[in-house]
Amino acid sequence: MPKPAVSGPAWVSAAAWVRPSPYGAKMARLSPELLLICLRFLILWQPVKGLRSRRGLARCAIVLVKVKNRTIPAPWPGLLAVFILSVGLSIAHGAAGRVLTTNEVWRGVVELKEDVLVPAGLVLTILPGTRIRAWAAEDTKIKPEFLSHRTEILVRGTLRAEGTEAAPIVFAQGGPSGGERWSGIIVDGGTADLRFCRLSGAQNGIYILRGRVKAVELRMRNNIYALIASGDKASLELIRSVITANDYGLAVFNKARVKRSQTKISHNLRRNEWRFAVPAIRITPRLYKPANDLPLRRVYKNETIKGTTIWRDRVRITGQVRIAPKARLIIMPGTVVEFTKRDTNGDGIGENGILAQGEFIAKGTPQSPIIFRSAEKKRGRGDWDAINILGSDRSRNLIEFCQIEDAYRGLHFHFANVAVTNTIIQHNYRGLQFQESLVEIRDCQFYHNKSAVQGRDSEVYFNNNQIFANINGINFFRQNLTGRDNIFADNQWDGLRIREGEAVIERNVMAGNRFGLRVANAVFGRFSHNLLAANLENGLLLRNTDSLTVTANAILNNGLNGISLRDTRGEISGNLVAGNAERGIGIRSFSGMIKGNNIVANGVYALGLTGSSNVRALDNWWGGADMSRAIFDKHDNPALGLVSYKPVAPGPFVFTWPLSGVPLDLSWYGLMRLTKDVTVPQGAALSIAPGTIVQLAKGVGMEIYGQIKGQGRSGKRILFTSATRKAPNSWDEIMLDRAMGSYFNFCDFEYAAWDIHCHFTNLIMNHCRFLNSYGGFRFRSGPVEIKNSLFEDNHIGIRALIMTADIHNNTFKNNEMAIFIRRKGSGIKIHHNNFIDNQRYDIRVGDFDAEDVDARYNWWQGKTKPDKFFDGRRDPELGRVIYKPVERQKQKTDYR
Repeated sequence: MPKPAVSGPAWVSAAAWVRPSPYGAKMARLSPELLLICLRFLILWQPVKGLRSRRGLARCAIVLVKVKNRTIPAPWPGLLAVFILSVGLSIAHGAAGRVLTTNEVWRGVVELKEDVLVPAGLVLTILPGTRIRAWAAEDTKIKPEFLSHRTEILVRGTLRAEGTEAAPIVFAQGGPSGGERWSGIIVDGGTADLRFCRLSGAQNGIYILRGRVKAVELRMRNNIYALIASGDKASLELIRSVITANDYGLAVFNKARVKRSQTKISHNLRRNEWRFAVPAIRITPRLYKPANDLPLRRVYKNETIKGTTIWRDRVRITGQVRIAPKARLIIMPGTVVEFTKRDTNGDGIGENGILAQGEFIAKGTPQSPIIFRSAEKKRGRGDWDAINILGSDRSRNLIEFCQIEDAYRGLHFHFANVAVTNTIIQHNYRGLQFQESLVEIRDCQFYHNKSAVQGRDSEVYFNNNQIFANINGINFFRQNLTGRDNIFADNQWDGLRIREGEAVIERNVMAGNRFGLRVANAVFGRFSHNLLAANLENGLLLRNTDSLTVTANAILNNGLNGISLRDTRGEISGNLVAGNAERGIGIRSFSGMIKGNNIVANGVYALGLTGSSNVRALDNWWGGADMSRAIFDKHDNPALGLVSYKPVAPGPFVFTWPLSGVPLDLSWYGLMRLTKDVTVPQGAALSIAPGTIVQLAKGVGMEIYGQIKGQGRSGKRILFTSATRKAPNSWDEIMLDRAMGSYFNFCDFEYAAWDIHCHFTNLIMNHCRFLNSYGGFRFRSGPVEIKNSLFEDNHIGIRALIMTADIHNNTFKNNEMAIFIRRKGSGIKIHHNNFIDNQRYDIRVGDFDAEDVDARYNWWQGKTKPDKFFDGRRDPELGRVIYKPVERQKQKTDYR
């Protein structure tokens, strides 16, 4: 074997350095252009699964110097190999996390400089007196099997920390003094038994996502969050423990189970205990089903595809399949691609997959989707590696109507042009990862992944996707990003996280996550017309950002702050910030404009300052709050800055609802404008606060399948009115269909086609006024109760069909028809009402309705024989209005 022109590093023998590699025969065909791509790939990103080991990188270094039909002159092959190898090894060390492959015991001093994962089935034991020094390592890269940007101990198996009173175990911050915090211990499906432990310096000291933690004689201090138990699959037991001097002591989210005995949680800076649950958005997971009994067309091992290849029916992959740079793979609709599990390094992650350097086309249909999945009988997350598309940007690669599951990384792109549409990506460690690519992701679902999407340094169009029920949602770094009409819901950590880059984020829903939207270190960007609601902590968090515009967003009902601003400059205007549990806006440091917002009904403070810089928040509407109590600043703590808030807006600003729906339990406040139909789906409840005005544009209405709660009160009535003109038929209607539990109290309706249209709903209306519309209220079925209300100046006051209703103590005045019973009038009672100056009929019985109507005990303007009926007295085939006895005095009705 000839010697290389330049020898390798001293620790690598010449024989080893030039030893033929099984990768060589395939990778020798790389083009010079791809050589540059591979160099950039190694420098900027973690290696793909097949190149994660040092041995794999050494082999890669050898084969990359071979170029088809030419030889690079000496001494460049050796120098290039040394360079690639050294870069690769530094990347592997700097970005790596360690996965236990056998049971392990820690003792003495442990310098924790990288993440550690205890997989399912393995045990990490920590002996008495051990000191774990966790170094800060916030990184822009997270390996798919890990969860945090900071150094973490991740437990999916068993952690036993066996400290004693004489020799406790210490988890503490390590590395340079003043460094960033470490993440903490994260339990995701495993168990942790902790005895006589001391834990400090963490962002999330112990974070239970799924699994069980039992802690005896635990001491925790100087953490941001000491203990978090999140979700009904999290269990925490504390015995004789002390949790003190943290920012937050114990946070219990979404019905996690916590048991305590002889435990003290006190003197924490922000909260000792914090319990919060958020309503879930109803999203139906789609799941494509493959055809049964597909024939197995081919089994691939380690092979290279050249030219154009077509896959159909069922294909099994037992190695790495490479698509050469000028080749094309076309996968036909209905194909099932299965990957066997091969794990040579024992880390639990499969290594078989696809590496596409040519063109990759997987175009299914709704009726015949393409499935990528594990071939194992007991399928598990991470059974296979990924569909890797590297250096393929000459034409667009297409993934459409596919389902990708059981992978380490479902899709993985570098230097590629890829469109992913109408695809389901579920049950993977990471759904999708990319870098330096042009990516369109549209109409997809990401769910039940450890991490849904991570991308960096790319141009991204991310529209109309649903990202839900993952641990981490979306994490974008240095992107040119457009994200519209997406739902980020019920992810246990971030909904959407953006670091650096420029983003346009519009018309998205971010709800039920721990954090809705987090933006850090970004300059420029627009965040508008989004709903950030019912997140466990912050709806929107901006940190170290400049020139961002945050406008026309609904930021509602979040567990801590609606908006958190830390070292931020920009514009905060035209937002509705309401119903947040602690602060509407929490500010450490902000420079810019906070103006024209509706900031109302937040829990502790409308605006709370925690830094020494002054803040201007002029011309906002504060809902009539006592400003000395609504704002926390220098007046409350001399060390803080001053909030300037005058002038105060005298009334609410118009806020246009940004979405076509209300996807979860929410409240409206102030002056709401609807420019398109708004739906409240089944399972959601819309509450409308006292004094709210709802303006509806021409032809616009509301459809209620969940609940609507009009919570007006005397002196603070709710008004539904036209946004454009003051005449009947200026807006459509509020339609309720099986909207059980809905009600309207002290509400006014005017200028509609029909104010309310109700089917099969047990609706209660009290102290309401129906004015100047074509129709006030029409309904079918019921039961309905209408009381203490006014129907005036309508064409029809009430129209009823096959109903059960109790209409009492109301006034019907100057309508063309007060009440129109279309059919089956025997189920209605009309008692103790006033009928005044209605033009044609007080009560009209519909054609072909032979049932009598009970209208006794009403006041007919003093008449003992009222005559404004159309009933059996005019058409003998119709039922009669039974009006006797009549009331001789005007009935008491309180509709004001």
